[in-house]
Amino acid sequence: MNDEARQCLQLQNSVTDIAKAVEILSSGGLVAVPSETVYGLGADATNSSAVQKIFTAKKRPAGHPLIIHVTNIESARTFSSDFNEVAETLGSAFWPGPLTLLVKRSSKVIDEITGGRETVALRVPAHETFQKVLAAFSQIASGAIAAPSANLYGSVSPTTAEHVLSDMGHLIDAIIDGGQCAVGIESTIVDCTVNPPTILRQGAITLDLVNAALTPTGVIATEEINGDSRAPGMKLSHYAPRAGVKLFETKDSLFAYANQCDVNKVPYVSITGHEDPKLYARELYSLLRDADALQPHEILVLLPESTDIGKAIRDRLFKAAAPH
Repeated sequence: MNDEARQCLQLQNSVTDIAKAVEILSSGGLVAVPSETVYGLGADATNSSAVQKIFTAKKRPAGHPLIIHVTNIESARTFSSDFNEVAETLGSAFWPGPLTLLVKRSSKVIDEITGGRETVALRVPAHETFQKVLAAFSQIASGAIAAPSANLYGSVSPTTAEHVLSDMGHLIDAIIDGGQCAVGIESTIVDCTVNPPTILRQGAITLDLVNAALTPTGVIATEEINGDSRAPGMKLSHYAPRAGVKLFETKDSLFAYANQCDVNKVPYVSITGHEDPKLYARELYSLLRDADALQPHEILVLLPESTDIGKAIRDRLFKAAAPH
């Protein structure tokens, strides 16, 4: 680790360290926290200057909305002026978990969180450490943490504490090491303010799971692959390594292209993923980071089938391969 990275306080999942993290958050600082999806760059969601530090550290475009993380559905309701039947149903079915709900904002939500929009993205994370931080933060402050991925904007998301330290160790106050993220890709985002409700970002909670939960309500959700930036992660280029990313539907096509790279002496790294799509999702960002560290000209990646969480992996890979 370089000298700059040592400025970041490295914490563990202990009572003392959780208290220290909460103290930093309460004073307007930035703390990277582990979740089941990716590591988040956390700040007090009700503190304008603290939230602005997120944008500065990440070099995130102003006005791009953030997700507010809270302890439970009861707390989530207080940040919405219309936590409707769809939100209630999905929150009850999947929280705590890797699902974010876009709902009408309440007066508690500051403009820096939403970019001035009338909607707010809310999530109750399942990670034990994140839940401990939220519970302790609720005792002394707002209990609401804004936490986009803890990496520079548009680059590959972090799924280990080492990833965060490498990217942002010199830019933030502390990181809590919670091990490798179990899901490995960002949460599914469902817009509950439209009819039909719409998946804006793919994740581990698939369209089929959403619709199974909504069946008793008679509502059927849909999905939108390429939307605007009313929710996080919807820009065309995102999750991108430094090297170019080229995608393939079959191993044969990947190997044929790799052979051409060999003939032309083009440096490349290939990623063929895993037969288990959940394992592929969990390791996706580590695979991209490890490949990029070898400084190839191109990273050749085999796409998974477009089923279940494979849809979310494909979404991340197409954005990683987009011009940037």
